[in-house]
Amino acid sequence: MRKTWIKAFQIISILILLFLTISTFIPQVNEFPPGEYPGAANSLIRVLHLDRFYGSPINIALWGLLSLIIIGGILFKVFRTPIQKVVHLLLALCFIIIAVEKSSNRRFNITISEGEEILFSDYTGAISEKHNVRVKLIRFEIRHHSDQRTPKAFISHLLINNMDTVRLAVNKPYAIDRYRLYQSAYDQKFTFAVSIDDQIHSMSFGDSVSLTNGYFVLEDFNHQTRQFNLRVNDKYYHISMKQPQRIDAHNIIINPGGMYYDSIIEVAEVRGTKLLLFLGLLYIVALFGAFWRRR
Repeated sequence: MRKTWIKAFQIISILILLFLTISTFIPQVNEFPPGEYPGAANSLIRVLHLDRFYGSPINIALWGLLSLIIIGGILFKVFRTPIQKVVHLLLALCFIIIAVEKSSNRRFNITISEGEEILFSDYTGAISEKHNVRVKLIRFEIRHHSDQRTPKAFISHLLINNMDTVRLAVNKPYAIDRYRLYQSAYDQKFTFAVSIDDQIHSMSFGDSVSLTNGYFVLEDFNHQTRQFNLRVNDKYYHISMKQPQRIDAHNIIINPGGMYYDSIIEVAEVRGTKLLLFLGLLYIVALFGAFWRRR
């Protein structure tokens, strides 16, 4: 009986370490723009959630199963001495906290455009001075590998409460109370200077402009015909770049604009860190005690 429990513990532990190690060397979803995850082994990677393993159901289940095995070992007297029971109970509590934190803590995304400012409390819904933080994206930076194609770093240059400048990168989170902000991904957008009756409007695809005598939506761009699809009062028209066109008594010209980035920031709630640290320290003390008694 005792050998069976120990083997089960060892097997689950090896699986967790194996999955964690493999996922470390696999490009994560947040390292690439949406819809651009590379590789031919995507199906296996995504089934095992190795491209987002930290909060995956498999990861949570393995930690929970590991905790149950240890608690079962204590109940069925697999661990014989009191010090062994204490050490393994502390270890099981640590694993339970990890599993609960992964499964219950809130996770959500915030999308900020360059030059845009958001109020963090609008996303958490908490009426707290600690969450009353203004976050502005000053500039978004992409650093590439030597091939100039594969990104190696995404960096959001943030201004916090109009005072502090923060560089948010993939492995450099920023803390607001019990939340951690992680650089997740980005979205690249192009703008166009749409002149409607000599009034210039900066528009991206999907943007709309409502005037007293018309409603205009820049739908998309047809790469075959090299024309924009513009919707004017629920009718569709095709307009070439820099070519003036008269539509419903309106003079319309679409000129090149610029490019800007949306930074996609993943926010994760972290609540059990202090308790986990306390139990970890107790576990180390109990472990030293066990070795001392054995000597």
